[in-house]
Amino acid sequence: MIHSVLFDLDAIYIIIILFFLMLFAVWIGYKTGLKKTKTDNKNSEISSALLGLLALILGFTFAMSGSRYESRKNNLIDEANCIGTALLRSDIYPDSLKNEFKKDFKTYLMSRKDYYLLDNNDEKLTASLKQSAAASERLWNRATFYAKNKNYFIQSNMMIPALNEMFDSASKSNMVLNSQVPETIVYLMIAFSVIISFFIGYNSGLEKKINTKFIIGFCFLICIVILITLDLDRPRRGLIKLDTEISLMQKLNLN
Repeated sequence: MIHSVLFDLDAIYIIIILFFLMLFAVWIGYKTGLKKTKTDNKNSEISSALLGLLALILGFTFAMSGSRYESRKNNLIDEANCIGTALLRSDIYPDSLKNEFKKDFKTYLMSRKDYYLLDNNDEKLTASLKQSAAASERLWNRATFYAKNKNYFIQSNMMIPALNEMFDSASKSNMVLNSQVPETIVYLMIAFSVIISFFIGYNSGLEKKINTKFIIGFCFLICIVILITLDLDRPRRGLIKLDTEISLMQKLNLN
């Protein structure tokens, strides 16, 4: 897992810092505007353009986060279905083999659930992936071994494709789960929020008056939008998680 200052810091702390940075930028802009004796009408046009650009960046980034969140949900559902299909196909083997398959399926399923539920602890995540890889290898080796036996021709033709789909869906889920909005875009979004706050304060200084409620409300709403955007992009923590989709794996029958 890739680590950075922005990613490792909880979203709520980022938003608290941003909120006060925006208020500070408004104050600096206001003090700067107060020093001007002439009002420049072009400032309002510049502020409007910057507000439009900020709205575009916020919307673009939110759409990227939402798209990744939907992809995580869909891939997790697909993986749960693939595991369920492979699990059901183990029932077509004789009881002795079926029990061996289900034993490894149980280990595999538990490791996959752990992988989704764990926090950003690299050691635990690596251990979970190794456990699922070991269970995958045992399942595959058993299926391919009995595929050489003509007495298990039908069972093998059903189980091997199911295992292939299960492994492919897991690999895709791992990749999508760790896919994030590029940090450059997040930094750009934060920087523009501070810059536009400065211009709002500057215009207020030119007018020699400031609407405190409007300023606080503006900064608060921008921070809330950015908080939700960051939360969508961090599936292992925050308010928005994949609990409903993970529960599909927990409902799989291993008996």
